[in-house]
Amino acid sequence: MYLNADNHEFIKNKRLEMVRYANEYGYKTAARFYNCNKKTVKKWCRRYTHYGISGLNDLSRRPKTFPKKVNKDIIDLIIENTNEAKYKGKYITVNNIRKKTKINTYHDSTINKYINIATGKVKNKKHSKANGGSIEWKEYLKPFQLIQIDIKYLTDIDNLKPYFDETHNNLAKYQITARDVATGLPIVAYCDEKSVSYTTIFLEEILYPFLKQFKGLDLKSTTIQTDNGKEFTNKYTKTRGKEPITTSFTLFILKHFKRHKTIIPGHCTAQSDVELFHWSIERDCLAWDDITNNDELIKHTTAYLEDYISKEIKTRGYSPLAKIKDELNVTNVTFPKPQILSAKSKLDYR
Repeated sequence: MYLNADNHEFIKNKRLEMVRYANEYGYKTAARFYNCNKKTVKKWCRRYTHYGISGLNDLSRRPKTFPKKVNKDIIDLIIENTNEAKYKGKYITVNNIRKKTKINTYHDSTINKYINIATGKVKNKKHSKANGGSIEWKEYLKPFQLIQIDIKYLTDIDNLKPYFDETHNNLAKYQITARDVATGLPIVAYCDEKSVSYTTIFLEEILYPFLKQFKGLDLKSTTIQTDNGKEFTNKYTKTRGKEPITTSFTLFILKHFKRHKTIIPGHCTAQSDVELFHWSIERDCLAWDDITNNDELIKHTTAYLEDYISKEIKTRGYSPLAKIKDELNVTNVTFPKPQILSAKSKLDYR
């Protein structure tokens, strides 16, 4: 009855009854009679001695001091930058606010608290986790055993839309991304056309030379996975009964890697690793930073990737760079910079 009661007067009277019983029969006997710990009996007896009947009330758990209390200037800075981002229609995340305000001393949940105050967001109720199938098999993958490649449309990002035509800076329209499933490492490049020519150039001039630096890596064990777009394969092209022509993209893979794997049509989660990175770079870079031309595109994405590969991915517990160095037993790794692809593109490394 005591444990389930929500009537405070009843609870207080029970505590007073226990204190009087203890004063008459002792702490140990009272603890046994009321089926509680001896320390509990002593606590209420002590409080009753010092404060009388009011000492039997529950005390507030709120701390008396706040050594980590957030300064008002910091709160105002977070709210001001959040409101500015909201006005401009940018993605508002803890990482983006940290980047803008240079605040690195508070926990993510603390900063997110004031972001929610500024945006008026109500905390979502927890939902049961959807079961999308087991992904335990990913834990057994070796670095660069499975690489997903996909195309991201920059034309879908609102703040970039004014800058694609020739009169407004001729910004690159597409991002080609390769992401290693085991390490989480992303490699990106940009182009003006979604075609098999550019995806083949990406393989030949960026991905393949990057992988060749790892002397102990057997590229004939590497699978390249894509969707069924014509920039990758002719697998589902209508040919009136004839065998579809193998694309240059697939031919390059067959020559230098294990195989070209295409996903089941409509299987939206098969490319989840590269799609998650697409969402991250759009939210924290492409749709956040002020990008109006290709020079700024390369500048901001280079800075983003340098930070991304060296920072721990929370869902994985390691950074891509640390995972590569540990698994492949290497000390120095040279990563290709983001760049604009062309027919005469030259490889640029950092």
